[in-house]
Amino acid sequence: MLRYFIHIALFLAVLWTSGQVSVLVTLAQDKGEETASVNSPRALLIRRAEAGERLAQEQLANAYATGQGVELDQTQACIWWKRAAQQGSAVAQNELGYSYEHARGTVQDYSQALYWFRLAAEQGLAAAQFNLANIYQHDSARDYSQAATWYRRSAEQGFAPALNNLAMLYQHGWGVSRDPSEAFKLLSQAAEAGDVSAQYNLGEAYVSGGGVKKDFVRGLDLLRKAADKGSSAAFNGLGYLYESGKGLPRNDTQAAAMYARAAERGFARSQACLAFLYFEGRGVPQDFTQAAKWFSRAAEQREVFGEAGLGRLYYSGQGLPRDYRKAAEWFRKAAERGLAVAQVNLGYLLEHGLGIGVDYVEAYKWYQLAAVGGYRPAEDAMKSLAEVMTQQQLQEAKSRASSLREQNRDIDGGTTWGGDAVESNIGSHTIAASR
Repeated sequence: MLRYFIHIALFLAVLWTSGQVSVLVTLAQDKGEETASVNSPRALLIRRAEAGERLAQEQLANAYATGQGVELDQTQACIWWKRAAQQGSAVAQNELGYSYEHARGTVQDYSQALYWFRLAAEQGLAAAQFNLANIYQHDSARDYSQAATWYRRSAEQGFAPALNNLAMLYQHGWGVSRDPSEAFKLLSQAAEAGDVSAQYNLGEAYVSGGGVKKDFVRGLDLLRKAADKGSSAAFNGLGYLYESGKGLPRNDTQAAAMYARAAERGFARSQACLAFLYFEGRGVPQDFTQAAKWFSRAAEQREVFGEAGLGRLYYSGQGLPRDYRKAAEWFRKAAERGLAVAQVNLGYLLEHGLGIGVDYVEAYKWYQLAAVGGYRPAEDAMKSLAEVMTQQQLQEAKSRASSLREQNRDIDGGTTWGGDAVESNIGSHTIAASR
């Protein structure tokens, strides 16, 4: 069974752009005969762009990208961003980099994204410096040292998202020496500048006491500010506080409402949390069909608790047809990412041959992996199973567990592999993503 449910907000992707290019020429809104005129604003702008005028190329690209005065057409936008970028426009280079990174009007190509972001960044464009750093932090070219360098250059220009992300590098010691005090200083600057990710992160720090003295009043104020700006992580955090009664009066109805706000926005952890409330009938009427719906949506995003939740429903036949094979599949997905409760559930199915062949060695392996994190039910299961296993089987199971733990030491799926169990908290820090 899912005996506990840890609520940890996932990293939040916040898109960022260098800013809309100011369209100095007012494009005709009437797309009828006026726009077909050779002297219409649209026709004049196109002629200027085709003649090689860089500003006109930027304006036309922006028009196609936003649908202002023309039909929305990201492919055409990309074409004109590229023409302006080739003439040295830092704004266009940044937009073109984003287009390549996110397959906006062109094929996805991280090497091209890196190339164009760098050109714009070297011209001093803060947004491009941020985007370049973000590529180095998250994508295949991962290099935390380079990420720190470019976040710092962007932050020195007062770019709030860069201040937030640089703070996270200092908080975790990624590419820089770990320095919680520097992280707090940068985070405070970003939050003061109105950056929503920083407001959430700083609020979470005050509420949990992470690197700063606990201050629920200050923390809740920041979380609510972030939520007012649409931060799904903040809604998730508020939901957890209402559900747990930490810093707020326990109120499952309010918790469900907060989770629902984030879940509807596609925030995977909140989808799993909302599903769990439907499963238990807390704050909402008990509804296994709704639980299945939200666990499924979370699992589609590889949310570990969503995967474990689906396994639980397939095992019990609540909200979904009973199917031990599918239960085993979903428990395995979550177990392989380090979630102790899923490891125990998978072990149970292996021990009893439900939906999968009986395998004491594999069952014991999963029990042991869960027990390393301090999950008590796993310890009890190990003791019981050991009574019917041979010494050779026990040695093999322990060897497999040790090997898998070493292979997956960096995986974070809700518990740590070979470390302490993760305590319940309102969330991981949010990291702004590029644009």
